[in-house]
Amino acid sequence: MIAPPEPPKRTSDGKILGYNLLVFAGYTVLAILANPKEGAFVAFFISIAHFVVAIIAALVAQRWIWLLAGALVLIIGFGTCVSNFTMGDMR
Repeated sequence: MIAPPEPPKRTSDGKILGYNLLVFAGYTVLAILANPKEGAFVAFFISIAHFVVAIIAALVAQRWIWLLAGALVLIIGFGTCVSNFTMGDMR
């Protein structure tokens, strides 16, 4: 008898999350190195696009880890953007 073919292995949730954060860190560092003043702002807009792609991947693959990865990228991107701006003296 011929054994049925094995279904392809799914990528683990940790790898999906890790790769998304690694890509996020890569383009954030490159944007900040290219323009220290506005690089975080540019990286935040790229992270919005990354979030949209992650939502589409979540819908296509039907895996919630893509939605989590996109949300984390967006939240961390917003925090990175805000941390580079100072509010000045509040007195």
